[in-house]
Amino acid sequence: MMKRLGMIFMLAAMPSVALAQAPDCMPQRQAAALVTFALPTLAEKLGKRCSEVLPPNAYIVANGPALADRYAPDSAAAWPEARRAISMVFQKFLGQPMPADMNSDGVRSLAEPLLGGLLAKQINRDDCFIANEAIMDARNLSGADVGRLTVLAVSIAERKGKGLAEILKICHLEPNGQ
Repeated sequence: MMKRLGMIFMLAAMPSVALAQAPDCMPQRQAAALVTFALPTLAEKLGKRCSEVLPPNAYIVANGPALADRYAPDSAAAWPEARRAISMVFQKFLGQPMPADMNSDGVRSLAEPLLGGLLAKQINRDDCFIANEAIMDARNLSGADVGRLTVLAVSIAERKGKGLAEILKICHLEPNGQ
């Protein structure tokens, strides 16, 4: 079971393979749930990653662990939808449904740091200043709101050929908001 989850994220780290096998897009709601689910680790890892280029008093560097704690309840609430998104990724990359035994808390505890780490690596150190400003500006938003805004920003970036972690295309927002 754990090997399968590791395989998913290993495949996800290989954009050329992933894109060739996953031409469809992920619904915005599911993509936002994935980001919200990964926020605790993303905040911590981004703080560490950006500590190499930002001063120690930069918001993300100084507050990464506190943000992770703050986003933990939103992350937990996002798990059911994030699990469905992970199941979709599993199906696309491995060509089979995700086994029922992968719906466990153990998988959840492995998936969040793997996904958060993968997303943190997508932010270049050169962009840490911009990321710090965005996070500082969004500090009063809930984790769910941060997840939705992130997906909207990624949807705009996708027009330039990038997706969520440069591997998953996000479906365009329809006029009805879905």
